[in-house]
Formats: sequence, structure tokens, C-alpha cells
Amino acid sequence: MSAAGFRALVGEVRSLDATLTEDRGSVGPVGVSGMLAEQLVKELAAGALPGAIVVGGVELVAPEVLVRIVAGDPTPDDEHLVGAADARGIPVVIVQLWPQADWTTPFVLTPFVVECRAGKGFPVGEIADRIVEAAESGAVLASRAPVIAEAARSGLVKSAVIRSAMIGLAGSHLGLSRPLLTLEQGRLLSRLRILSAGGPPPEELPVRAGGAAAVLAAGFAFRGVARSLRTVVPAPIAHAAVAGVGTWALAKAFELVESRLPAR
Repeated sequence: MSAAGFRALVGEVRSLDATLTEDRGSVGPVGVSGMLAEQLVKELAAGALPGAIVVGGVELVAPEVLVRIVAGDPTPDDEHLVGAADARGIPVVIVQLWPQADWTTPFVLTPFVVECRAGKGFPVGEIADRIVEAAESGAVLASRAPVIAEAARSGLVKSAVIRSAMIGLAGSHLGLSRPLLTLEQGRLLSRLRILSAGGPPPEELPVRAGGAAAVLAAGFAFRGVARSLRTVVPAPIAHAAVAGVGTWALAKAFELVESRLPAR
């Protein structure tokens, strides 16, 4: 390996180590308000840490996400809550009870909307999906609430696979595909680790070193596959396919070994 290549590898390892430790901050609660708020809190908070899911709105201190339950057209109170939350940078998920065709759609207030049909209970899984989509720190939030964790896990993997494929497609033209893909996969492992540990894990040098080694080793293996595939399909398609499938495989490999990782 040339000196330039070695320096690039060292820089990649340092960036990856920073990525593996970047998601260790704390997050605020999920606040739920509106009709039947107590019932939804009870369902979302099943098995959750105390204070992870609470009844409340914009009056809460630094909530991560607010869930607003509405029945009928959004009221001035609903609009005020969304506006106040938006001013503070807090995303809002709206759960609309028993929607009717002539009601105003809540999508004018927020893109995170869940409909709850008459005669059915809260679609907790779909609500969890929207919470994860809205939250900036979805992995840490989900680690505190098991009901949200599965939505977070599938969402993390899906998003990482899509981003990896895009990096493979466009990154090769810029000469940045390897470091960008390494950081994307490292970030995915870090967030999956948070979910499996039940929260931001402590500084674990062996775990971090193992994660970094796995990502770097996988990167070399995937590049070999991409080189072979380029003889069959155009290079950008080969890079996108290998990057996406490789990231998915890395996530599946993590699932196989996560039970052996030390819990928090």
C-alpha cells in the first residue's frame, strides 16, 4: 500500500471511530396530547423506561416528538400546538380519529399523519413508524421504548440501504464512494448497537474496534465483488447494487451476533 493510500486508510478509520460514537446523546420524551391521550400513552409505553412516553404537549421540556390526537377538522388549539412545536423545531405526528371524507386533511399541518378508523384500536405500529420518521434521534428514542424499537430497526436498515445504493451510484464519479459508504455503514451499526443495548452504550473499545474492523473488512470484500460485477453490468449499476446489498448484509450479520454483545 502506498503512503497516500495508508494515510487515506488512517483517516477513514478515524472518521469511522467518530461515527461509531456520535449517537450517544440523550433525547427527550415523546409527548402525547388530545383525545384518548392517556390510552395511547399506555400502549406506546408498554415496557418503556419511565418518562419515555408521557402525556403532554409543547409545555414539556425538550420533547423529541409530539403526538397530537385529533377528531374532526383540526381546531385552533391543534394548529397552535403544531405552530408552537414548529417554532421550537419539534416534529409533530397527528393521529386522526375516525376520518371522514369531508374533513380537512391534517397533512396541511404535518407530513406525519396516521388515520385511526372507526371500530379499530390505535394502529400502534404505524404510529411508531411515523414517530421514528419524525425523530432526529430515532435509535436512542426507540431504545427507551420497545414498541418503537422494531419500527426504528427496519427504518434504519431501509434508509441505510437506499443511501448506500445512492452513494455507490454517484460516489464513484466523485471519488468518494469508499469513505462515504464506510461512514454510512458505521453509522448504521452504531444505531443498531444503541437499539440492542437498550440505550447509548458506554465507551466500549473492543466493541467499537470490532465494528470498525467489520465495516472496513466488508468494504474491501464488497469492492472485489463490484469489480467482478462491472464485467457484466455498467459500473454505476454494479457499485449501487453491491453497496446496497452489502449494507443490508452487514445489518443482517449484526443481527446474528448482537445477542453476544454486552448489554448496557
